[in-house]
Amino acid sequence: MSEGMQVHRCRFTDFVPQAINAIEYAPATVRRPYVAVGRANGDIEIWSAKGNLVYEKTIPGVVNGSLETLAWAHQTKLTKDDLELFDTEKEREKATRRLTERAPRLFSAGLNAVIVEWDLAKLVPKAAVDSYGGAVWCMSTNHAQTQLAVGTEDGHIRLFDITDDKLVYQRCFDKIKARILSVAWSHDDQTIVTGSADGAVRVWNTDTGRMAARMTLPREGRDPTLVWAVTVLPSGTIVSGDSRGHVIFWDHVMHVVQQDFRALGADVLCLGADADGHTVFASGVDPKVTQFKLFAGGKPASGDTKKKAGFRNKKWQLAGIRRYHTHDVRAIAVSSHLDRDLLITGGVDTQVTSCESRPFPNENPYRQPCFPPLNGVVSVATEGKLILQRQANVLKLWSLGKAEPISQVLNGQMESGQGLQVYERQRDLLQMELKTKTNLLCSTISSSGRLVAASDVEGPKLFSLVHSESGVQVRRVRGFPPENFVPEYSESRGATQMRFTSDEAKIAIATVDGFVSIVDISEWQQGVFTTVRRHCQHRNTKDEVEADAGCSDVLTHPGEAKNIVAAVADMRTITSMAVSSSGKFVATSDSAGYVAVVGIDNKGATVLPPLAPRKQQQEWPTSLEFVTGDQLVLPTNLNHVFVWDAVKRSFTKWSRAFGATNIPRTYSRMMSCVAGVAVNPAEPDCIYTFATNHITRIDLTLAPGSQSAVLNIHKRKQIEQDIIAKVVEEKERETSERLSEQSQYKRKRKQSVSESARMDVDDAASDVASVVSEAASVRSQGKDWEGTIVARLREAGINVAEPHNFRMTERYQNLMHASFVDANTMVVLERPWIDVASALPAAFHRHKFENSIDGVVLINLDHESLKDLGIRALGKRLLVLKSIYFLKLQHDVPITSDSYVPRTVDAEPDYAHSSSFQRKHTRQTEENISRLMEDISTLSSEVTTVRNDMQRMYRLTILENKPLPAPQRHMTDPFSNTVLVTRKSQGDYDQRREGKGKSQPGHVGSTTPVSAAHSPGPGTINGISSLLMSGSQAVHTPVTPHIRVYGDNALQRENESYKSFRISADDPCSIILPQALKKYHINDSWQHYILCIQFGASGKGKVERMLAMDERPLHLFQQLKDAGESPVFVLKKKTSDSSQYTSTKIGTFGAGTGSGGSVSNGSRSSLLSFEQANASSSSLEAPAGRSSVAGNLTTSS
Repeated sequence: MSEGMQVHRCRFTDFVPQAINAIEYAPATVRRPYVAVGRANGDIEIWSAKGNLVYEKTIPGVVNGSLETLAWAHQTKLTKDDLELFDTEKEREKATRRLTERAPRLFSAGLNAVIVEWDLAKLVPKAAVDSYGGAVWCMSTNHAQTQLAVGTEDGHIRLFDITDDKLVYQRCFDKIKARILSVAWSHDDQTIVTGSADGAVRVWNTDTGRMAARMTLPREGRDPTLVWAVTVLPSGTIVSGDSRGHVIFWDHVMHVVQQDFRALGADVLCLGADADGHTVFASGVDPKVTQFKLFAGGKPASGDTKKKAGFRNKKWQLAGIRRYHTHDVRAIAVSSHLDRDLLITGGVDTQVTSCESRPFPNENPYRQPCFPPLNGVVSVATEGKLILQRQANVLKLWSLGKAEPISQVLNGQMESGQGLQVYERQRDLLQMELKTKTNLLCSTISSSGRLVAASDVEGPKLFSLVHSESGVQVRRVRGFPPENFVPEYSESRGATQMRFTSDEAKIAIATVDGFVSIVDISEWQQGVFTTVRRHCQHRNTKDEVEADAGCSDVLTHPGEAKNIVAAVADMRTITSMAVSSSGKFVATSDSAGYVAVVGIDNKGATVLPPLAPRKQQQEWPTSLEFVTGDQLVLPTNLNHVFVWDAVKRSFTKWSRAFGATNIPRTYSRMMSCVAGVAVNPAEPDCIYTFATNHITRIDLTLAPGSQSAVLNIHKRKQIEQDIIAKVVEEKERETSERLSEQSQYKRKRKQSVSESARMDVDDAASDVASVVSEAASVRSQGKDWEGTIVARLREAGINVAEPHNFRMTERYQNLMHASFVDANTMVVLERPWIDVASALPAAFHRHKFENSIDGVVLINLDHESLKDLGIRALGKRLLVLKSIYFLKLQHDVPITSDSYVPRTVDAEPDYAHSSSFQRKHTRQTEENISRLMEDISTLSSEVTTVRNDMQRMYRLTILENKPLPAPQRHMTDPFSNTVLVTRKSQGDYDQRREGKGKSQPGHVGSTTPVSAAHSPGPGTINGISSLLMSGSQAVHTPVTPHIRVYGDNALQRENESYKSFRISADDPCSIILPQALKKYHINDSWQHYILCIQFGASGKGKVERMLAMDERPLHLFQQLKDAGESPVFVLKKKTSDSSQYTSTKIGTFGAGTGSGGSVSNGSRSSLLSFEQANASSSSLEAPAGRSSVAGNLTTSS
């Protein structure tokens, strides 16, 4: 960029593009491949697909119009009726040649129930007929290009005859009770396949007009399935896409489903197939582009697949998924007859996306701008500092903002890209909606901003603008254009390009018929307009030249008749125009590649020679602009740059040397073509070319430089800094190493000198000389660091020996326009995509990880697909792909070369591809883990036992100062008289606590030996009483009583922490009683209480006995429980009268319920837990004024 340049970076424009409803390729028989893109408002864009996808022109639609479908036609064969008209074969060949040389025909239709054929040169309707059935949803031409099938709202298929440039209704097929949504012809033109709103795919006989077969799709919910798209492959296979998101391949003979894929998460709106029928693309509301490929014998099908035996085993597979769009995709077009197999998609997000179809899904797409890039949507008034924008039939006007002026000193200190202080922002001055039948073709504004011109297909209009502090006043200028600005025999008055001269005295108008008229508007305030002259250099067919030569009303300069085929003449439209700043010349170019430079005040006219040889790839200008000295700059569709000297009428020396052959590859291989050229008055020898994603400064006095040069100035600066930093680091490191070597040489020299003292003088001198020579040689080995930097920069594409031409910046994106309004003052208009997206309707909602991915899709996921699913983190994608890989191994899914394989598996290929080994290894791992968990559980139980034993020994030895008990046998002695008692499970215990079951023997559990001599049986009361009186040990059974407290302060106690006490089955009553009182917060001496036990079988009288302080209550309780005597503890408080006690029932050990505690080894301690609970104090039966404690005492295993 120029030093000290100011840039007005404008993002306030509100251009909102229209959705794309249809994309169609012209037939392969057309010389120059075209693509038609239909917008929702009725506009049709014509793009050239020769090389890069290049925009050419727009056919304006009707204001507030509608477009649903497009169809091309190009008849190349004579019909049977035509053959009868010619007698000889030579005449037939001549007639066939005439058909082939004609331009293709384009048809459109929509909800307005009209089928329109368009004049592709004049951009107006050529013919229009009623559909006779309401709204048109679909249409398609047959492969012979002689009939047009139309699907309408009323459920009919109607055929139109389009032979010999006709568009005539022919006949109607049988009616169905649903609208026809999609239609396709078979390749032999014998049948038509339709998809309808009643969920059926039908096959129609074209001879009879009757239905030959019907294939019904299942419903999902109450609404019928909508078949939005159908296509027929060369093999006859029928493919359909429906509202369920399914893509179905049908057998065309049996009319049954061959394969059914859930391709998308929502409606499939469009299908596309290549010419061979081996690849099918689908997309829709879920904006993924899904690719299906035909495989035969496990390999992708090819052209000679039918000759192979494996063709019978053909299968369709989902081959790839990419998300190119943010919203619904409504159109897909695939071409296989071009040099590059292009896949073009478009939809609600308004962008035309293109990529090569063969490497899909690995090919990155190129997204065309959402606005017409080469059609002058924006114009700038350089003197008035105004911006004019055109959209549909609306014109909008803004004034630029103003920044604080800066001094020259400060200007030299500012960095590139630094913002300036704005003291006046831009203003929205005008929004004007014109009363036109069609959308506008072109618009322009004069340099001062006083005049605005716009045109639709009916003719141009001129408006005057009066600027004041209150706003802008607009007035239509009457009398413009003059009637004779086009000759009388011209049926079209619409203008495709218009430009004012710099003095605003004249205006140049390029019409749709190819005329370039110069109109004098110097007396516009009086309403006087005069056509000065009319140039016809773009009208160069024989008939046009003869007609123009006969014009006498206005000074007319006819063109030169050339042998131009009808295909070129019928597609020719003037697409670019430029007026020199001197006001002497007007330059125009058309879509056929012809460039004419004509005089404004004289008859001088020149048609430039072809920019490229005709036998080579076609090349044409994409923009025109005059620079200082009346030199015309012509950037082309191949990103070449030519410069034409209008005065000398020849290409400049720079253009001849570098225009087409020595352009840097980085520039010439850009996917976006140059949309315009800007000229800085302060740099007369430089031009600024801009495209949608870059601005490039080109010095026309310098050579372009190396073919591999780095052009981006920001990238270039970064490379220079990185290389210099690395070289500096290497220099410092080598310097330190050299200094270290020198120090080593010095030490060696001193050592050599000391040794030489003991040697002869001559030998010492020779040694010293050798050391000095070695050190000198090391010092002389220093590198040429500057040369190293230059060499590395050259390898990186930066040649410092040559000046840097083609200086590019990619800082600006989605560029609509760029121009200079003053010296070193540039205006750049951007339309950020985020602003466009905010004006679009809501997109298809998809959850981040809920994408309806089935097994077929899962095995084909890759990094790009996971990115589309919203998984941006690399680590997460690797984890998902690794899991998918092991799933493939588990289910014996083949591992292909494209499949992701973890690096750890790459080192062990035998392991990686052995699914049986993998499953076996997984089972062994699970078994090992299970065994380890069991061992851990057993070890934990043993640790708990040891801990309890240690606590018991601590209490006996330290707290109670008692001797340790004698060791007891833990293992069952086979020679002793013992029985095994089974420990119940915790689940049985819980059921017994709730009273839902009784204790049942035979449960599997750990067993503990119990002495038979002390095992109580179902004996008599006398035996039990004697046992109680003896106080002998029965069984060492640990129990865990749970005591629940009832009283006035129960709620407060419930909030206290849970407390546990460790006791043993051998603990006497003197230990248990104090612990129980402490737990229940009875702040009284335990010596005031006694513990009694009541027992007796159900139905018998209860026996109560007071327990002595040295008795063991838990042993006694277990013996009574095993005997079925339902023991109950009773806590009594001593009164003043020692003969009276206050008794309170504490609880039962599962009396009569089988909820007794489990038997355990007597050497183990148990847990005595005291749980608080809430109950009513009225349940207590203690006398008033005395302490009352109650609870339930239970046990747990």
